[in-house]
Formats: sequence, C-alpha cells, structure tokens
Amino acid sequence: MKRQRPSHRVGDVVRLGHVVVVRKTTAVEQQANRPDRRLARLIGSRDPLASRVVGAHEEHVASLARVEAELQARGIDHRVVTHFGRRDAARASLVVTVGGDGTFLRASHAISATPDSDGPPMLGINSAASSSVGYFCAAGPEGFGALLDQIAAGEIRSRGLWRLQVAINGKPIRDLALNDVLLAHQSPAETSRYVLKVGEKTQDHKSSGLWIATAAGSTAAIRSAGGQMLDVDARQVQFRARELMSWALEGDPLEGGVVDDLEVTSRMYTGMVYLDGGHLRQAFGFGDRISFKLAERPMPWVAPHELDERRQRWIEKRS
Repeated sequence: MKRQRPSHRVGDVVRLGHVVVVRKTTAVEQQANRPDRRLARLIGSRDPLASRVVGAHEEHVASLARVEAELQARGIDHRVVTHFGRRDAARASLVVTVGGDGTFLRASHAISATPDSDGPPMLGINSAASSSVGYFCAAGPEGFGALLDQIAAGEIRSRGLWRLQVAINGKPIRDLALNDVLLAHQSPAETSRYVLKVGEKTQDHKSSGLWIATAAGSTAAIRSAGGQMLDVDARQVQFRARELMSWALEGDPLEGGVVDDLEVTSRMYTGMVYLDGGHLRQAFGFGDRISFKLAERPMPWVAPHELDERRQRWIEKRS
C-alpha cells in the first residue's frame, strides 16, 4: 500500500504519523567503516586526544537508544536512517535528527516545499551535549519522550526557518542553505576576486571570501567575521566580506550589511560556493553571476521552548 504524502504548512500543529530518525555517524563509527591507522592507534592507547571522540561516541549511542526506546514505547511508526534523502522526506510526517547542528543542517537539505506543503517539520535531539552546541536542537534525549507526548496531544506547532536560495547564472542550486554560504576561491589560500552588487551599488572586491547568512545563521561564522545577530524569524539576508582589502577600494567599503538580496559577478577562474559548511559545494568560473535571496517558503521546525533566552545566553557566553 502506497504511503500517503503528508501535508504540512509552517504554523500547523505537528503530527507524528511516520517519523524518520536521521542519526549521526560518529567519528568512531567512521573509523570502523574506513579505518584510519592514526586514529585507531590513539583510541587503542587511550590517548587523551581521542578521549573526547570516544566519549562523544558513547554519549551518542546511548542517546540514540533512548530515542528509539521512547518511540517504541509509544508504538510510533518510525524508521532510523543514516543517509536521508528527498524520498525519505516526502514520506515523513516528522523528521527527528539525532546528533548535533551538523546532522540537522545536513538533513535540512532534503526538505523541500511543494504547492501544498512546506515539507515535514524537523525536530533536533542533541545526542552529545558535552561536546555539541545543538543550537537547532529542541532537547536532549532525556526530554524527547515529553516532546512526543506534547506532539501527540496537539500542543506543538511548527515555527519557520528561512533558508537561502543560491543561483548561478539564473539557475538555482537545488539545495537550500539553512545557516550560511561561503563564496570564495576554490583554494581558500588564494585571494577571492568578485564584483559585489547590493541594490544599485557595486564594488570590486579582493578579500578572503564572502559570507552570506540567514537570520538563523547570524550567530555562526558570519558573526565571528563581524556580522550582527538577527532575530531568528527575520526575513533578511546578511553578508560580510572576510578580510576585505578596503585600502584598494574606491568609496566607502561595502563590507557587510543586512539586505533583501545580493549578487556577485566572479572575477575568479575557479571559484566555489560552500553551502552550510562543507555539506554541499558548487563550482563557478570567471564572469559567472551568483545571486542570493531567501527561499519562497520557510522550513517547518520544532523550536526549543526557550529559544530566544537560550540564544541570548549563548551569544553572551561567546562574547
């Protein structure tokens, strides 16, 4: 029997239905699948350098077991996957990621909107809080059961996260960026050369690259580069040039700001855009135009109950 395609709009009550659990693959598990002699030696000798890796793995395994147990105890239809694709997302009523922000970001690339749905809501569970920030995660494994009960009672509605749509010469890249995009030379050690267009203003840049971030990603790399924190619901794009050669510019430098959209014309023969860290990359060449704007619809998300307070505390701690 063919599973009915779920329909959900941001702001709707979150439903359980068919739950897909996307689990992180830890460094220890990667080591088992593709052995690295140096890491194996460090783990085997209980070297302090590897203690955090082993500890995070053990914490993650225990968290995953707790998540599965909570689902099984409630008789909830679910499936656990390591590789999560668009077909999995299309059949899911709820996507639960068990890992950290990297797992959440990677899984978000499979969520796409259709005319009748914004896609399944995503719920992050931080599986190793001792070594992971878990900014997008609603809870740790100990709070997962309570969240399931709240969802079953119809007490939780999704919140929207705005993502970036990147296009090269007018052709959109299929994946949307939830956190940020780095535009740079293919070799990070080389100078990034491009013409930046913001509104009616253009400027010829030489820098170490250009960060373009969503509101959700405004607390990440772009803030470390001098950007500002935006409200997580803001429908805006933020950009920031990294190590801009401002002395070589004419006029006031377009070093950064919050805008609706922007465009870059490449002066590099081998440039690259990196979406959400190293999760996805796309090459471009000399003269190519790369545009950035928000996607038409937000992605559904089960946000932490104390999102704004937690966000502010984290920012203050980092400051």
